[in-house]
Amino acid sequence: MMMTKEPTRVVGMYGSPAGPPAGAAPVLVVDDDTAEATVTLGWLAASGYPTTAEADGDAVLRLVRTEVMRLVVSELYIRCAEGACVVTALKQDRARLPRLRVLVHTRHTSAADDAWALAAGCDGVLHKPGSGETLVREVRRLDGLHAVEPGGAGEGDGDRA
Repeated sequence: MMMTKEPTRVVGMYGSPAGPPAGAAPVLVVDDDTAEATVTLGWLAASGYPTTAEADGDAVLRLVRTEVMRLVVSELYIRCAEGACVVTALKQDRARLPRLRVLVHTRHTSAADDAWALAAGCDGVLHKPGSGETLVREVRRLDGLHAVEPGGAGEGDGDRA
């Protein structure tokens, strides 16, 4: 099932009534599969993260560049006008987005796909299906890296979760 074009962005529907963890970054979930995006949003919201979802790669780039967004959880092969995939475009824009973390959360599980994602500059790779606990743990790890200055330890480290 593909994410519909109208509306592609979902905001505020998944916020936790308990509020986000102290200092929690807003998380943008990028997936063209509505069911998978909904599951990911639910896991993050249950842990208190403010969440937004988007399926269109070009809309993702506009959103990340105009709003305070520190974390992106993205399916691997979401295309955009600026490159082969949104992950590549986001990580190539380090001058404007030096502290943005990108976690690839993908149904593509080959070693070649993992290598491609890491070469594109993502900060971690998780495979679907997976557990919400693993996803939230990795989001928390990446959120914790925001204290590291660009170019320091942790920036673009490519750790696999």
